[in-house]
Amino acid sequence: MQRTYLHIDMDAFFASVEERDNPSLKGRPVAVGGSADGRRGVITAANYVARKYGLKAGMPAAKAKRLCPKAVFLPVDARKYTYASALIMETLEQYSPDVRPLSVDEACLDITNVLHLHPSAEALGRKVKSAIYDKYRLPSTVGIASNPLVAKVAADSAKPNGLRVIPHGGEAAFLAPLPVDEMTGIGKATAAALNRLGIRTLGELGAAADKLLKAHFGVLGPVLGQMARGEWAGRMKQDADRARKSHSLTSAPTAPKAKLRLPFGKSVQLHPSSPSAQSTAAGAQTAMSEAFSAAPEEKSIGNERTFGGDVASENELRGWIVALAEMVGRRVRRAGVEGKVLTLKLRYSNFETLHHQSGLPSATSDEQTLILYGWRLLKEVWQTGRGVRLLGLSLGALAPIPAIGQIEMFDGPGRRSRESLYQAVDSLRDRFGERAVVRAMGRRWERSEQRISFGRPV
Repeated sequence: MQRTYLHIDMDAFFASVEERDNPSLKGRPVAVGGSADGRRGVITAANYVARKYGLKAGMPAAKAKRLCPKAVFLPVDARKYTYASALIMETLEQYSPDVRPLSVDEACLDITNVLHLHPSAEALGRKVKSAIYDKYRLPSTVGIASNPLVAKVAADSAKPNGLRVIPHGGEAAFLAPLPVDEMTGIGKATAAALNRLGIRTLGELGAAADKLLKAHFGVLGPVLGQMARGEWAGRMKQDADRARKSHSLTSAPTAPKAKLRLPFGKSVQLHPSSPSAQSTAAGAQTAMSEAFSAAPEEKSIGNERTFGGDVASENELRGWIVALAEMVGRRVRRAGVEGKVLTLKLRYSNFETLHHQSGLPSATSDEQTLILYGWRLLKEVWQTGRGVRLLGLSLGALAPIPAIGQIEMFDGPGRRSRESLYQAVDSLRDRFGERAVVRAMGRRWERSEQRISFGRPV
């Protein structure tokens, strides 16, 4: 059966929520994230007025302030955004039994089995947009296509407050004129490599020979061609297909984890599919806080924090190492890999940035190991008492988790016990939220969220 997916993306979500709650902000450039004076922190969202001045997510607040002196800088209100997200996801469940939250402000709906209830896919898309706006006064953009990846690109191309339907069979024609970096999963490095081959549009990428792509990008090269032709939707589609098969055999549906596998071995973790607003809100916290780094030269998974004020306390920095290690360990396990090189990133208040790394005894995703080595790296590189502006932790030299037999041969039953423990902990976090199980020393759930600027991938 030919399936149909609806991708909905809230427009400038954080800023739109702030504008809704404070109408005096409408028509003014608004940036969410960073300090009120625009001197510290990182922007997590900017409304479309601010974007005209060049402001965008991931930009240092100080630079944003220089570009747009009149911008209004607001603190991140994570609780408000996750609550709004939960309400939106709950509303989406009225239009499809299969709603997959992808982040705090995006979701993909499989609408295949409900299309017969509506005049057309476009009519359903407009109905969804209207329902969200009428209930919550928040604008959104919708893309509809035969696979989730094309639906997302369609939504991206229709922003803001738009709707685009790609008819079945029209995927390649829609994608063909777009620059290669318009495709989700093709970043700057991959786009530059493609450009050097004379491939600048998705049409040219789709027409490229698999042999050529494989020669330059390895086994994932042909996948790039499939993406460009609208024939591939990543692990997300595979997980969805497995979920449907599982549902047909059991009385209760499973909640598979969705991942898009991207070039150079990268993966973007999409949050677990769940009809509950509680899971949506829990996943939203993670979506706002994750920072991912994976360069072609060395794959790694990492998280970092930019602090609202300089941190000069050793105990507080050690606490942040705990929180970062928990997040990195969880993401590494989600990706099904382990790493052998741990890197600490530290930035002082004068923007002096240091990177210090250590090899680990063996490849691991064990949080306790990451914590202990993270503390050691901090002790070796940090000048006691000096204020820290940013702290990050990443795990590199990644490789797939070995088979059970290999694990037992080298690490014995203790390794399996720890893996079982983390599986249980991850399951609890998936079901009840990131706060369900955390180490007491970890600081990521302290109530003073206003002190933190949530960073973007680096």
